[in-house]
Amino acid sequence: ANAYLRGGDASKALLEVDLGLKESPKDVPLLIMRGKALFELERLEEAKTAFDQAVTAGKSLEARSLTEAHLGLAIIATRTKDYPSAKTQFTKLIALNPRDVHARINLARVCLQAGDMKCAIEHGEQAGRMKGNAEDVLFTLGRIYTVAKKYDDAEKTFQHICDIIPKASSCPYGVALVAAQKGDKAKALAKLKEAVALKLPHPEKLAEDPLLAPLKDDEDFKKLASKP
Repeated sequence: ANAYLRGGDASKALLEVDLGLKESPKDVPLLIMRGKALFELERLEEAKTAFDQAVTAGKSLEARSLTEAHLGLAIIATRTKDYPSAKTQFTKLIALNPRDVHARINLARVCLQAGDMKCAIEHGEQAGRMKGNAEDVLFTLGRIYTVAKKYDDAEKTFQHICDIIPKASSCPYGVALVAAQKGDKAKALAKLKEAVALKLPHPEKLAEDPLLAPLKDDEDFKKLASKP
């Protein structure tokens, strides 16, 4: 089943897993694999049930053996915008491994989405201390600072991306977000043009970013946001 899953054939993996579960219905690794296969098939509710069953069946096992089940539940909760559940699961992952940068930055993102700025800043900064040269960590932390109106910290964080990855479009894009929020339209537009020139992914989705809302009626912004 694992080989099928790694090979991208989730349907065959699911068939194999279900055969195994007929023999051992409380087999934790099989339940976790079932959750993974169902997730790949976009059957999220069933995947959630499988991961929940793995957690229940594995209560007497070492906590770390349930890491993948908690991760599966965290990702499903995030995908379905169930932020309280996502927060609970990412918190459990951090308790299992305090050095798990991915769990910490994802918890920061979930807290940001849920409007819990204290949690977002706390875990975003901790992720930054652990992996301060990772573009995704820096961009998320910069965005958190921007929403929290800590504009100086936000701009410094985005600029740090430029220092470590000079051609990263996320650096001028982040600086543009700060400028837009501060009401500096000229700087925001100049930085957005720079980001687009550096191959910013999906410039046509610029108008969907709530932090760029102050620019939405600007003609130059509309032109930028209509580029394929």
